[in-house]
Amino acid sequence: MLEAPVIIGLAVIVVLVILFWSRKGSGGDEDVFYDPSDGERQPHKWGYKDTRFEFDGPRSVRVTGSRYPLAGYSMPYFVPFAEEVLGIPITPEGIMPEVERGELPPRRQHEGFEKGLGEALGAEQIASSDDERLVHSHGQLSVDEIYRLLYLGSLARVVDLVVYPQSEDDVRHLVGLANEFDICLVPYGGGTNVSGALACPVDEERPIVSVDMSRMHRILEVDEENLQATIEAGINGKQLERELEARGFTMGHDPDSVELSTLGG
Repeated sequence: MLEAPVIIGLAVIVVLVILFWSRKGSGGDEDVFYDPSDGERQPHKWGYKDTRFEFDGPRSVRVTGSRYPLAGYSMPYFVPFAEEVLGIPITPEGIMPEVERGELPPRRQHEGFEKGLGEALGAEQIASSDDERLVHSHGQLSVDEIYRLLYLGSLARVVDLVVYPQSEDDVRHLVGLANEFDICLVPYGGGTNVSGALACPVDEERPIVSVDMSRMHRILEVDEENLQATIEAGINGKQLERELEARGFTMGHDPDSVELSTLGG
């Protein structure tokens, strides 16, 4: 859990990245490993709603949709491979049904903090619905987070409020209020964390506010001579590559989470 002063250093300041010249945009043919267009994400699971593994036979699976090159192909050797690695049988009958979302813990409110927040930010930048709170209360840690959500229905502790800053001034106001009223702030990028860093401590009694950086997604400057750029922390990998490619550059960094994760984390 991060205290308020730390959040600027981790999630708000502009980020310097090294850029490399690329054949992208020059007309050269290159392998395309994913669809660079945006899509509707799964609310809790990794990936997009149009893409999933499904059985197309008793011992064969395929990937749905058209987002990836392997989509639509029958894979008869995948199930035997997974069974050998995991040491458990995998069958259509063994798929557990997902449960409906259970009741969330009550929201912990702070009148002074929320009043100040409402004066500093627009109403569209503040969210407190159950859906928003739950999405921002976990990463992709399979057992402790995703399993509990999909098959047990909820988490023991979730964030109490979600805030969407759109500028550094917004962040300064937010951090100032959090310091004044002793509020916990948790920066949120693409929700791809697999180390439990987004999990809310059950014994935390203070209000917990998720700071969603997704609206701070601009490339502020590209220094073509020194091959550096100043970019806001909330830009995701897809958008970053699209916008750099239009300028004749690329990040040169493609983590497995490039489609979903943000530059800031």
